[in-house]
This record gives sequence, structure tokens and C-alpha cells, in this order.
Amino acid sequence: MAGAPTVSAMSDMRGSAGRTPSPSLSVDTSTGRSLPLPGTALCMVMVALAIGLGGGGTVNPQTEMLLQFLIALLLLPLTISSKWQRGLGAIPRAMLLLAGLILVLPVLQLIPLPPSIWHALPGRTIELQSLTLVQAGQTWMPLTMAPSRTFASLLAMLCPVLLMLQVSRLSLRGRNWLCVTITVGAVLSLVLGVLQLSHTGGWSWSLYSQFSEGYLVGFQANHNAEADFLLISILAMGVLVTTRLGDGRHHGLTWVGFLFILLALVIGLLMTGSRTGIALGLPILALLGFMLWPMLRNKKTARWGLGGIVGALVIGGAAISQLQSVQKVIARFFLTKEARWDLWADTWFAIHQVWPIGSGIGTIVPMLEAAERLDVVDPSRPVRAHNDWLEWILEGGLPGVILLGLVIIIIATVAIRAFMEASRAGSPPARRAQVIFGCGVLIVCGLHSIVDYPLRSMALATLAAIAVALLVTPAAVQRSSS
Repeated sequence: MAGAPTVSAMSDMRGSAGRTPSPSLSVDTSTGRSLPLPGTALCMVMVALAIGLGGGGTVNPQTEMLLQFLIALLLLPLTISSKWQRGLGAIPRAMLLLAGLILVLPVLQLIPLPPSIWHALPGRTIELQSLTLVQAGQTWMPLTMAPSRTFASLLAMLCPVLLMLQVSRLSLRGRNWLCVTITVGAVLSLVLGVLQLSHTGGWSWSLYSQFSEGYLVGFQANHNAEADFLLISILAMGVLVTTRLGDGRHHGLTWVGFLFILLALVIGLLMTGSRTGIALGLPILALLGFMLWPMLRNKKTARWGLGGIVGALVIGGAAISQLQSVQKVIARFFLTKEARWDLWADTWFAIHQVWPIGSGIGTIVPMLEAAERLDVVDPSRPVRAHNDWLEWILEGGLPGVILLGLVIIIIATVAIRAFMEASRAGSPPARRAQVIFGCGVLIVCGLHSIVDYPLRSMALATLAAIAVALLVTPAAVQRSSS
């Protein structure tokens, strides 16, 4: 798999039309099998760290704090040394605009406001009365109702945004190396998941104190997040296979390895027990087929081959469905009562209490605790709305809705342009595959956000940021100096 990013220099130049290489970087005559350049290698390390340490979520903040520190440490060479920037081009303006739109809301919510302004904000009556009791009613306060939580959320948002900017600077080949990192991370996550399910040595093998017990979670704490990660890795592997097949040769071993890993990832997906994740497997497999279709020279044979793959998956699924652990997963599809419904009702009530200003990014826990109806109170603590769209409306208010709309419009515009560019004659197959990967990742995160909160995981937020970065035109091929 290490030789996967094989794209010729001419293909890389075609895929980077409209981008100017950094003048500090020289042209290289190395082959497509060369090792990643320093800038690419740093991005790979940051992605690997995000996959391994960013899956804990709000209930496991220790690893996220470590990840933030390590990302900041790795970004230092990119700012103080041109040597470490080999392999990176200029940051596209669209990415700078997106970064600003993503970060501006929590920054504005942290700015202290005079009493005459924040006293009039919706939902602040109890806070004002409490502060007045201790003679602090005239204190300047920010828009957010929980400044420490909003600041922590801002720090968590910085890592994916900064990585998005760096990945957007990579060449076509450099971006393929990131797909290698994601695929290897998925395989390691599966291995860890097997240890978790088998309780080898009597250990739980989880990286976190709080996690979805009884399901395959790998590097994540939430089984839904692990399902999304495996879906994303299927598309990442598709990019590598497409690149490998792009030279027009026969690659029997590539196909064998691809089918073996694909089957393992699909089985792992089933073992996560994520109903929405499993349901999203079908459109992701369809996108994978769409990605690989141009690489199949004999279409008739390809149809039989794809039919065989589907048949193998069906037969394999029928075989493992007899396992007790799989039957537990199947039973989850027939649940008649969902706690999410109560959370959605409470979240909708809370939205009306703070509309149109919002409560502040990261304030979902205190807002849900205040809005929770007495007839649904139980010993558990609500930590998420289980609908990230609703949660964003609650925390961001009308400004958040407007900013989110602008972000979606910009990403959609970039995606349409990218697909048109990748569909032109002479465009490298890897470019088309990367665009499909980027769109597929955003589809997974967007759809799963209806019933969950994938982007609240730093690992998945980082992968979504990478997906956005892969939509912009790659930098001109950057090479090491002779």
C-alpha cells in the first residue's frame, strides 16, 4: 500500500491548473513512489494524531487537550522554516474565507458586552438575578452563557481549521498520502476494535474512560463516530486504488488487497452497531463504485465482478448475522422508543428561550439541563442534542444560521467547480477520486448529524476539514531540491 500514490508529474501538473507553486520550492524529477516531502509528512502526522487522539468527545477531554498541544507543536516548523514547507503551495483564498467564517462566531461570543446590552439579551434573566444578589449585576459579560465552554470549543475548532488550511496547500500526490494515513488508521482501528470485543487479556482496550461498551469503537469513544470513520476510510481506500489503476496496467494484487480490506471494513461497520452508519454504507459503496468505474477497462467483466462483490457481502452478512453480537445490532433497528426524541423536544424548547442570539458554542449541557422536562428526567446526563443541526441553532442563534448558510454555499460552489474540473479530458483519475472522496465525507457527516453529532469529535471534524480542503485545486507539484 506504501506505493499507492503513483501519479505522474505530468498528471500532477494537469490537476493543479490555476495554482502557483511557492517560489521557495524547486522542481523535482523523482518518481511517484518517492517518500512524502516534509510539508506532506507533517500533515500526515497531524492527521494520524487526530485519528488516534481526537475521538474522545466532550466526556473525554484529556486526549483532546494533548492533541491540541501536539498540533500546535507540529505547526511551528511550518511557520518558522521554509525547509519544512517543501511540498506545500499557497493557501487558496476560499479556504481562508471558510476558516474566518467558521471561527468568527465563537470569537464574537466571547467579547465582553456592557451591562446595558447583555441585560436585554433573551434567556439572561436568571443569570442577571444571580449576579445582582452578589452585587455583580453591572459586570461586563459576553454573549455566550458559558464563556469557559465556548473558549474550549474555540480551541477544539482551531485544530481542524488549521489542518484544513495546510491540506489545501498540498499537491495531488501529497493528498494521496493523506488517504494512505486514513486507510492505515482504519485498519489499526479495526485491530483495536477486535481486541475490545474479545476483551483479550481481560482488558477493555479502550483509549477512553467513557465509551460505547459492547460495540466496536476502535480509536473512538462513540460507536457512531467509529462507523463514520470506517465509511470515510472506505472512500479513502478508493482514492488509493483509483490512483494505482490510473497507469492502465493490470494490478491483480491491488484488487485482492482492496477486496480483503473492504470486506474487513464492512464487517467492522456492522460491529459498530450504528444504525445510521450501517444505513449510510449503501450510498458510500455506491460512491465507491462510481469512483472506480472509469478505471475498469472491461465493463462486462466489471459488472460481473461488482455483482460478485455484492454477492460476497450478502453471503458474508448472512453468515455473521447468526452471531449473538450481530443479532444485538440487528435488534437495535426495531427499537420502538428513542431517547433522541425527548432530547430534540427539549432542545427546541431551549432554542426558543435564547432566540435569536443563541446560548453560545459549547453550552448544550447547561441549556439541556435547564430545559429538560421533569417527566423525562433520569440518572443520565444529557451531553448532546443528538441532532447537530438543532444544536448549532441553539448555540449559534440566527447569526450561526446565517454563517452556516454561507459556509454551505461556499463549499457547494467549490465542490461544483472541482467536479467540473475533474471531469475534463486529461484530468488525472486521482483528482476525480479525491473530489468524490471530499463530497462523500461531507455527505456522511451531514446526514449523520440529523440523528447524532459527528463533528463534535475532533477526529471526524479533522477528516471533514480534510474533505473540504481536497475540493480545492491541488497545488502545483512540489519537489525536493537536487
